[in-house]
Amino acid sequence: MSLHVRTMLLVTVLLVVAVFATAAVLTWTSRRSLLAQTQADGELIARLLASSASFAENVPHEVERAIGDQMVVEATIAAHLVAIAEEAGLSPAEINIHLQEIATTTVLDEFWITDETGHAIFRNNVGTDFTFSPDPQQQPQAHEFWSLLTGERDIFVQEARVREVDDQVFKYVGVSGFDRPRIVQVGYQATFLRNLAQQVGLSRLVAELVVEGNVFAIQVLDNDLLTLAYSAVPEWDVERAVTESDSSELEMVIREGRTISRLDGPVFMVMSPLADVEGRTLGATVVYLPTTQIQQTLRRGVQFSFLAAVFVTILGILVSLILSRRVTRPVAQLAAAAAAVEAGSFDPDTLLPVTVRRDELGRLARVFQRMIREVHAREKKLREQVQALRIKVDDTKKERQVAEITETEYFKNLRDQATELRKHTKGEDSEA
Repeated sequence: MSLHVRTMLLVTVLLVVAVFATAAVLTWTSRRSLLAQTQADGELIARLLASSASFAENVPHEVERAIGDQMVVEATIAAHLVAIAEEAGLSPAEINIHLQEIATTTVLDEFWITDETGHAIFRNNVGTDFTFSPDPQQQPQAHEFWSLLTGERDIFVQEARVREVDDQVFKYVGVSGFDRPRIVQVGYQATFLRNLAQQVGLSRLVAELVVEGNVFAIQVLDNDLLTLAYSAVPEWDVERAVTESDSSELEMVIREGRTISRLDGPVFMVMSPLADVEGRTLGATVVYLPTTQIQQTLRRGVQFSFLAAVFVTILGILVSLILSRRVTRPVAQLAAAAAAVEAGSFDPDTLLPVTVRRDELGRLARVFQRMIREVHAREKKLREQVQALRIKVDDTKKERQVAEITETEYFKNLRDQATELRKHTKGEDSEA
């Protein structure tokens, strides 16, 4: 495997690991951020519910108190008018006609004005004969006004409640008589107060928060973990009963005044303390938030991260291919130069594109080029020296051959002369 391929594979693997690791970290961070944001939303809903609940609980009481104050004025005026009418000589029937006219044309519904014995002699409802009694067993609601007759109190404002004779909600206010001991009571049908409590009360607030669909359910509990208000979207419901594990966490929320949240399958539960404007803990609020949006956001994030990772990987592979080729081309040229040196066909000018580089490879190419040139120069000089030596050796050999030839001829001549001399000497001896 060539260096170019190895470099490209290394860069690609490192790029893929880095990209997908970054995508995984970003996905995990996004999930944590979304859960934290969901928890913050749940806490915000709980705080909003707590402040709104305190306000909603106070509004009906404040409205009823204002109505009670106004009814005290009306009862006082009625006491004076009855005293004036009796002093003017009007009969009870004539006074009742005036009371009927007032009840017909105003928001007041009933007048009960008694004599010294508690019998209602003046009233707009002439068809009902009524006498106040101090016995709470006999009159659980009306007996509280008997103290006006005895002088124990001058004004008594009773809270709106369901009457003991029917299921209608009435508010009664009474004052003592102006001219004599008597009970002057006025009554107001307080259905408005009940509707107001329902419209701005805790249950209405919980229902309004759930109806938008961003919250699965909201459950408000008191300090004893009894449900005060509950509302859930129609397509999803949770058990109103608090489980054992929920009880321990809710008790901790109420006791320590801190928020606890957890992911429970498709639901993210946020349990926050419910406090009034003075900071007193009234109970706890459990907000059930859907995780569908979180999962969809995470799914879109994962898909986007995957597509981005694939795109970056492909782009990185192309870039790594170009860069690896740019980086490994000088190395390949140096390797080819080394092979050419080994084959004896190296041309130093082939490394000129590499030698112009200013990096380590350019420095290596320049050194390699200089070294090869020096080696070539040395080889050339060595070849010249070898050639000169070879010529010198050839000349010496030739001289030696010439000398050998001359010496051979010389000795041959001597042998010939010796032979001739022996022949001549032998002839002389014959003649002698």
